[in-house]
Amino acid sequence: AICFFAATATKVDAFAAPQSVPATKVGGSINDSSSSPQDIFEEFAKFLIDHQTDMISKIEQADGSDNDFSRDGWGAFANDNDSTEEQQTKSGGITRVIQGGNVVEKGACSLTVIRNGVLTADRAATIQGRQEQQKGDLVVQEGDVYSAAALSVVLHTRNPFVPTFRSDVRIFLVKSASDDSAVAWFGGGSDLTPYYLIDEDISKFHKDLKQMCDSHFPENNEYNLSHAQMKQLCDEYFYLPARSEHRGTGGIFFDDLPATQSTLSFVKDVATGWMPSWLPIVEKNGSKEFTEEQKHWQCLRRGRYLEFNLLYDRGVKFGLANANPRVEGVMVSAPPKIAFDYNHVPIEGSEEERLLKILKEPKDWTV
Repeated sequence: AICFFAATATKVDAFAAPQSVPATKVGGSINDSSSSPQDIFEEFAKFLIDHQTDMISKIEQADGSDNDFSRDGWGAFANDNDSTEEQQTKSGGITRVIQGGNVVEKGACSLTVIRNGVLTADRAATIQGRQEQQKGDLVVQEGDVYSAAALSVVLHTRNPFVPTFRSDVRIFLVKSASDDSAVAWFGGGSDLTPYYLIDEDISKFHKDLKQMCDSHFPENNEYNLSHAQMKQLCDEYFYLPARSEHRGTGGIFFDDLPATQSTLSFVKDVATGWMPSWLPIVEKNGSKEFTEEQKHWQCLRRGRYLEFNLLYDRGVKFGLANANPRVEGVMVSAPPKIAFDYNHVPIEGSEEERLLKILKEPKDWTV
């Protein structure tokens, strides 16, 4: 998952993209909204809280088992009956986990809201580096106050003909310690990790993402952003260089997107599109019969998933390096069962080999 700053209230690197979206100014430079960054943050945080509840209900209904999501709340969300006022002023989060379901062998949906954190010199320098690329108006400094909110979901499926689904959306807000200026930006994405290529399912997933992105970012838009760029960022990030292969068939990935009313609408559409993009695949393929060999192949590919998380994912590495980390929260996206076979080579001409070829050379699924 991308929502790794839940492990610590000082974590801000979870919002650093593998590469920033090009030629986008941060803070005050693209003004399509009368809403302040703080107003947008509060609206988005409430949306995330409500959307977590709604999405879990849909997943449980689709799963059809008696294994409902557990609830692990902390901080302002420690109890089900925590007051709305407390949630609007204090930090906290909710980790929801389902295990042993009919459809979802293991899944996690994590909400985090961080308020009134203070930027260290190192974290401020990280943000300054991104701002230099983007020519932002507000220069973030050590001691500035930040808030962050994110929702992430990872669903590892029981049936190898249903891809693992991963997605997240997030916002990061910084307030100057010296005046009333503030800046906020969005990040997020959505992607599939299939074990067997069912081309029409993968194509529809990507085409739906493209249609949604194009509706918000037409050609020559003021954010200089496109579906093609977000698809490329996704492919570049979820990559295992030692294997020379990508983790899955990708989707979209974006970061450093100025928080305005129009981009808020886009990010909400990204999140509300998660279940409509994945549940039809579950309905179509979730009951397909599979062999022990096909299940073992799924476990081998899950091994690559865990390999990426532990070796390359910046959020996991940061979370585990902190003193007294919330290890269960950091590692919640790990698959339930994996396999590592020495020098495993798929049979020539098999569906397993076809998947590997795509993972080594990603394709445009929208054409």
